[in-house]
Amino acid sequence: MDPLGKVHASRLAVSIVLYRPEHQVLIRTLRSLERACSHATKAGGVSEVHLVLTDHSPQAATMGQIERWQQVCSAIKTHYHHNPRNPGFGAGHNAAFRRFERADFFLVANPDLEFADDSLMGGLSFLAARPSVGVIAPTLDEGVGVRPACFSYPSLAGIVLRGLGVSATKSRAVAHYECRHWNVSEPVLEPPLMSGCCLLFRASAYAELGGFDPAYFLYFEDFDLSVRARKARLSAYCPDMRVKHTGGGAGRKGLRHQLLYLRSAWRFFSTCGWRGC
Repeated sequence: MDPLGKVHASRLAVSIVLYRPEHQVLIRTLRSLERACSHATKAGGVSEVHLVLTDHSPQAATMGQIERWQQVCSAIKTHYHHNPRNPGFGAGHNAAFRRFERADFFLVANPDLEFADDSLMGGLSFLAARPSVGVIAPTLDEGVGVRPACFSYPSLAGIVLRGLGVSATKSRAVAHYECRHWNVSEPVLEPPLMSGCCLLFRASAYAELGGFDPAYFLYFEDFDLSVRARKARLSAYCPDMRVKHTGGGAGRKGLRHQLLYLRSAWRFFSTCGWRGC
């Protein structure tokens, strides 16, 4: 990258943490990632891509599954690692980063995303034009409208209602929490909070921030990182990077996820308070 905002071919590491993944959902994610990386390569934004699939499932994937994932991403160097001890979402991404910390960029992605073909190039171009930005959150399509992959600092009502699965269409507090009042076409520097379902980092920024706090097993590790990134003036919302997200919503995943969500929320707000750190 240069100060004029021109994109140069860069090394990219992509990290996806798995836990009992739905095979066909992951296949769709990998296919869209392959297309986005191919688009960026042809546009001169990417020279080399490594994908790290960190599997925290009790049982490792079969060789047939792994080979199928590698075939889908034939132009990407795919690495599979099984860790049944399951240290948590953030810890899994940190481990992937340590394997490829010499990359120029580090993409954190959920296994249930679909990337627009030009999404990765859009993110790289955004970063090229803003040398001080170290991590960006994309535009997010969750099937109920498009919104930034960001959050306002939540009210108690917003955090509890969303944790219980109440949608933005039924709650103003949840809609505000999900930044549905923002103009999705306008970039935002230093958003209050970002969603960890998809984040594109400069590798140097991920290292500077120390990655995710492994004390969070699941949920709110992205908010903790967002607070640190905002304090360092490194974060931004990028409207030119677009993804679909079919997952999310602890309230739709059963009691265990609701309890994990609320426990992590308690940890986060005990540190930062209800008005922010």
